Amino acid sequence: MKYFILPILLLFTACSYKTTPVIVAFKKDNLAINDQGFLKENSFSKKIEVYNVGQLVFVLTLKNDFICINNKCYDKKLFMHKLNPNYPYNLFDLIISKKPLPNIKIIKTKNGFIQKQGSIFYLVTKNKVLFKDKSNKFLFLLKPQK
Repeated sequence: MKYFILPILLLFTACSYKTTPVIVAFKKDNLAINDQGFLKENSFSKKIEVYNVGQLVFVLTLKNDFICINNKCYDKKLFMHKLNPNYPYNLFDLIISKKPLPNIKIIKTKNGFIQKQGSIFYLVTKNKVLFKDKSNKFLFLLKPQK
């Protein structure tokens, strides 16, 4: 009996997502999103689903070496190089995980940190994560909802 229960437990726990309601703002070129959605994370992937009037309008999925936007997948390094060759290939992973960007000085704040370099501004607090690049007109904001 115990040999039957273990695979069932692994099946349900390994694939389950931790789901957090979020407000998402994403702006780059002709794509602008500012709506509510869900951040779904498990040990294999991270996914942001954005809804407008109850309809799924945008999905960003990060999985290993791939990034998928609305189910169209790209090699993560190539995609990030096209977005900006100076961005780390795992930029979205770092933002979602609230981790610092590499090779940029960290300024600690009361409840997080700030990183600035050239036109890049990156803010991480308990209540939001904001990445903004003025010269490339790129903005990405994640704000957990209560």
